[in-house]
Amino acid sequence: MDCLGCRIANGVEPGLNIVYENEYITCVLDIYPFNEGHTLILPKKHYWDVDEMDAKTAHTVMEASQKLAALLKYLYQPDGIRIIADGGKFNDLTHYHMHVLPRYEGDGLLWGEPLRPDGAGERLGETRRRMVEALVEREPMLKKAMDTLEFLSQDAAARMAYDARMKALSDEHSRIESAEEKGRAESSREIAIRLLDRGIDLQTISEATGLSVEDIKGLRQ
Repeated sequence: MDCLGCRIANGVEPGLNIVYENEYITCVLDIYPFNEGHTLILPKKHYWDVDEMDAKTAHTVMEASQKLAALLKYLYQPDGIRIIADGGKFNDLTHYHMHVLPRYEGDGLLWGEPLRPDGAGERLGETRRRMVEALVEREPMLKKAMDTLEFLSQDAAARMAYDARMKALSDEHSRIESAEEKGRAESSREIAIRLLDRGIDLQTISEATGLSVEDIKGLRQ
């Protein structure tokens, strides 16, 4: 095995202090511990980043982190537990590994501040929107749940507007299907104009018709 992480995870590397293992993962003491009990969790199969792992392995890694955290609390009564894993070029082992270590006040382990702040704290709403939209796109089954949560979190006036928006889109969808069946489908521009008349936002109209936001703006000029 050329990968050091694979050799550690599969018990090939000499001098290991294995705390726990099963068919999926190995938990071994870090040879350069920050604090006593500092443990690494490594999958036995080779992965570099967390998003590459199969669901069973990922679940087993997290389950092991819970067991280790409870164990470290019992043995060392720390002020807290740090659970962290670096990926990409920051993964110095080039094999996925999760650190689980006890923390104490004054131990000198800092989270740190960014060297080049980019104002991310001022864009939290936009960041959340982009992440949720991408998540829903990648996991279609989540869309209905996300729509329901959005609906339930709104006040009465907002829910009425939400219902009106959904009804308008549903009506247009039915009109399109009916027109297509009759062989005389309406143009996207005609549909966009009617949705504008109903007060539907530009982004929603763009998604429903395939027109760009700029094209839709031009319909009213």
